[in-house]
Amino acid sequence: MLMRLPHPGWSVVEEGVDAGRVRFWEAAFTLGNGYLGSRGVLEEGHPRMYAGTYLAGVYDRGEGESFEIVNFPNPIPLQVYVGGQKLDLERMEVLEHRRVLDLRRGLLLRRTLFRDGEGFRYEYESLRFFSMAEPRVGVIRASLSSLDIDAEVVVRSVIDGTTKNEMRATGRPIKHYSVVESGEGEMEFLGVKTNDLKISVGFGSKLSVRSGGKHVEGSLTRSYSGKDGTVREVSFMARRGRKYLMEKLIGILRSSNQSMAELRRACEDFLREKSEHGLGSLLRNHTRAWSRLWRVADVEIEGDEEIQRALRFNIYHLLIAAPRPGMDASIPAKALSGEWYQGHVFWDTEIFALPFFIYVRPEVARELLLYRYRRLEKARQGARRQGYSGALWPWESALTGEDETPDQWVNFDGTVIPVYNKEREHHIAGDVIYGLANYCETTGDEAFMLDYGAEMVFETARFWASRVTYDGGKKKYVIRKVVGPNEFQECVDNNSYTNALARWALRYASALYRDLRNRYPRKLGRVMRRIGLEEHEVERWEEIAENILILEHPGGLIEEFEGYFQRRDVVVERDDRGMPSWPPGVKMSEVANTQLVKQADVLLLLSIFPDEFPPDVKRVNFEYYERRTTHKSSLSLPSHAVVALEVGEVDMAYKYFKTVANTDLQDIHGNTELGVHVAALGGSWQVLVHGFAGLRPKGGTLRVNPILPAHWGKVRLRVWFRRSLLEFVIARDGIEVSSLGGAREANLEIWGKRYVVRVGGKIHVTRR
Repeated sequence: MLMRLPHPGWSVVEEGVDAGRVRFWEAAFTLGNGYLGSRGVLEEGHPRMYAGTYLAGVYDRGEGESFEIVNFPNPIPLQVYVGGQKLDLERMEVLEHRRVLDLRRGLLLRRTLFRDGEGFRYEYESLRFFSMAEPRVGVIRASLSSLDIDAEVVVRSVIDGTTKNEMRATGRPIKHYSVVESGEGEMEFLGVKTNDLKISVGFGSKLSVRSGGKHVEGSLTRSYSGKDGTVREVSFMARRGRKYLMEKLIGILRSSNQSMAELRRACEDFLREKSEHGLGSLLRNHTRAWSRLWRVADVEIEGDEEIQRALRFNIYHLLIAAPRPGMDASIPAKALSGEWYQGHVFWDTEIFALPFFIYVRPEVARELLLYRYRRLEKARQGARRQGYSGALWPWESALTGEDETPDQWVNFDGTVIPVYNKEREHHIAGDVIYGLANYCETTGDEAFMLDYGAEMVFETARFWASRVTYDGGKKKYVIRKVVGPNEFQECVDNNSYTNALARWALRYASALYRDLRNRYPRKLGRVMRRIGLEEHEVERWEEIAENILILEHPGGLIEEFEGYFQRRDVVVERDDRGMPSWPPGVKMSEVANTQLVKQADVLLLLSIFPDEFPPDVKRVNFEYYERRTTHKSSLSLPSHAVVALEVGEVDMAYKYFKTVANTDLQDIHGNTELGVHVAALGGSWQVLVHGFAGLRPKGGTLRVNPILPAHWGKVRLRVWFRRSLLEFVIARDGIEVSSLGGAREANLEIWGKRYVVRVGGKIHVTRR
């Protein structure tokens, strides 16, 4: 291959040709850098391919029901014809085919050996990346060797302007942009504008063909362009056994205020500058940027190669999903690897993805929370539209903060069903604030809380205070007609996760108010004046929180919602991975009348509030809901794994962890082709760090209580905690903690004993 292959622990490999898995590999091999995501399509294309090029935060409605992320033109095509025949996995015999995603360096590598109908062989290799250092740049470096004969070769570099948003549960494909300008010259250029907001994006590319370090002699170049894209062709005679290097430099620039002529000139200047630097320089800068990311992000697990590779794959996809600074974007449920769910932002971000960034890239976590803050006014409007006070974050968010939830969706059995999440799945209000609180507790970023967070917290508390009603018979505050995380049963009363999260949010808002009143009275006063907050509201928050209904029965069993235990009791059988099979005789249309659970609900509550429930309560609820949960969502398994660890079921926790870690790598749900599952990516990291490594923050101290599987030797990981970069080496009999930098010492509690790690210092704690 064009570069040395990575270590197996850093590589994901496609071996051989399987036409049925083309789209799976495209999603798995997505390249990106937070500015854009590019599905890992074959350079020559494929009949079953789905090209996807997504720019973070760029949405359009067009003819659609809601704003959705735009699938822009595909700049990848690099097609090679030899003797008039296209090098193609479908049209030629494939003797060898291998693609490798180099996780450490963010590279997609390939080698394919073709044989034509006359028995002549052609070796094709490629290297591809979108720069992590210079995010508007993409590079394809490919090579061709005609192994048996001299051959006439045509290389076609294409920018394909025919792409549409076709990954849709309902409705027709939509092209969310129009081609405004196309042309050739020093470079190929395709200028497009989105339909609604008229965001301009310029795609430029430059193609060169060389051999032996020189441009190919006697080559003929032709270019042509139109509304469907641009093409540049280079024709030459390839000598037998000689390697020809084809390099395609891609530039993708966006603008909301430049004319298309100005954008084209900017693209030309940009690509000219990058080409003068050379592709070698671009590659070095890119790999150095990845090295800096992995310095903190990597985790090492001794004794488990499969999990090691799976976790690195998941972390890689989280890193390429992180928006660049100042982009005012968040992370969609499928990241930038597909447009399923229209590229919308869900609660997955705050509950499942955000913790990774809090500990590994806290500056990104801050930006993700600012995405919510900048849409606070829309959240206020959303609450008012439903008749409530305060702020209600949208169930599905895109560009503006309006709720973009569709009215219909396709169920697991293929039936089209109405969607009530926008009107009823109100736990999103608490999920966002939980993420905010988690960030502030772990980072100690008081400036964020004072400048942005307090306003979000107080407005969300106002929402919950208006959402509850007082039930005189129960003498409790209740929350009626909601959808909990378990979406099988809709429009229920007093979902325990929702009620408990509301109680926590009200208590958190009250405690924050009193803390700010003591320590920052002037800044609190400014917030109060800005939103018109009065102290009697805070007193009511406290009164509601102390009297909200929580359905905990004698013995500690928590009823998922009011009347849940009266529904038909159905249990599930599980395979060796711990994954359930659907109970025979239960139709999807009947599931609402059963106790079957789509995804963790009560167990999610136990996992995110580990200190609020004693071990016996965790045990009884784990045993009950474990037998009734179908895990029909990638959001489910992380909570089950964490709670299993907390009740001492280490082997079961490991089975769940193994499954969630391999959600996309092994296509557990059979739909990775639609895009990776962000909740599983972040959830697997949480199971490792919060579960097996046992890291949990509380009161300015990082507590460490690890439980390692029997076959693991040790775990090495690095996290940021309160502006201190810490490395943990965790073994069964001891823990070593080193301060690798930062501004402050770190307070730790390891196996119940307190320690302080000075800046640049190290401690070793032996388990007794």
